[in-house]
Amino acid sequence: MAGRGTSGTHGRRRSALVVAGAGARGAYQAGAITTLLPRMTAHNGPPELLVGTSAGAINVVGLAAFADEGFPAASERLVDLWTGVDSSDVYSTVHSILGTGAAFVGQALGFPLTRLVSLLDTSPIRHTLQRLLPWDRLHENIRAGLVDAVAVATTSVDSGGTVVFVEKNDSVRLPEYDLRRNISYVETTLTVDHLLASSAVPILFRPVHITDPCAPQRTGWYIDGGLLLNTPIKPALLLGAGHVGVVATQPRVWPPPVVPRPNRHRRPAPDVAGVAALALRAMLGYRMIEDLHQLEFRNARIAETWAVAATDRPIGIDFAGPPLEDAGRIAEIAHAVVRNQSLVRQFVRNPAPSVVARLIGGDEEDRGDLLSFLLFDPEFTRAIAELGREHGAEPSSAQAAAELRA
Repeated sequence: MAGRGTSGTHGRRRSALVVAGAGARGAYQAGAITTLLPRMTAHNGPPELLVGTSAGAINVVGLAAFADEGFPAASERLVDLWTGVDSSDVYSTVHSILGTGAAFVGQALGFPLTRLVSLLDTSPIRHTLQRLLPWDRLHENIRAGLVDAVAVATTSVDSGGTVVFVEKNDSVRLPEYDLRRNISYVETTLTVDHLLASSAVPILFRPVHITDPCAPQRTGWYIDGGLLLNTPIKPALLLGAGHVGVVATQPRVWPPPVVPRPNRHRRPAPDVAGVAALALRAMLGYRMIEDLHQLEFRNARIAETWAVAATDRPIGIDFAGPPLEDAGRIAEIAHAVVRNQSLVRQFVRNPAPSVVARLIGGDEEDRGDLLSFLLFDPEFTRAIAELGREHGAEPSSAQAAAELRA
């Protein structure tokens, strides 16, 4: 049976699902996808383009790989995937601690061949992704047109720019180099290496070397695509999306400004946890907020001028993510899970997040933000997957306001 993408109609407006980077918060995204997809389908049909970064890349590849079961079943498969793994499926804690310590000592003493390339040994995740994702079905589903394209964003260590690896069928045109954003597009057959590269969080995870027979000129080292493009909305639009569903773990609007009080005592300098949490929030959400605001501004301008050209049609937007009033809920859950576990259980099952939390200090919210990216613990992932279902079921207040204005 011919799939939706077999018509070969270049340039038609498609529906795209864009999933941001998120570490262990990918479980939240999986839950949100289960309830966002029915909203997207009601507006513009099921997604034909799937674009993701880091944990989002894992989610879009998984969704495409299980697409032959139907998107409702495929999205539930994602939830099962995230809630069925623990830290031992992602990184080796003992090897991480011993290896990092040995590398630190070796570098301090000037020993050769002791370069520290990452703080965590993430070799287990390769086997986990190979085992849990049906790669042959991914390629077949794209060929059959059940999904027209799957795109994975990475950051090239060599060029310092974003490289989006795209597996597609003939109905989709590969975008040209984006000079403004320094984004290159490479057609390929996706493998576990592309997912590992997209998910290689700087410093924590080892960079990944990609040798791509489809694009030998792109051979080199890659790290987390979220470093430059955590929510890849622009690639989805250039691939032909006229409607985007965006899944993120940060709100889609700015928090209200803090007004300083004249007689307020000077606060102490932010600690490492506070600064790291701020940097993390900036990487995860700030560019996404700007991109969504630009799309909304463009849509409003088109509505005001009654533009009718095909290139000037508004871009539909569905969003699944925490509302502003729930922005810190994932961090709270992470902190509560670690706090309620005994020290013995923490250090036997998943010591890395606990060690990190004790080293960096900070308040509960900041520690929780950082913990939530490494806490591959079923107790945590089950809780945030259910939270994602809740947040994905209804449009955010900002989206509702935009729809009323339209």
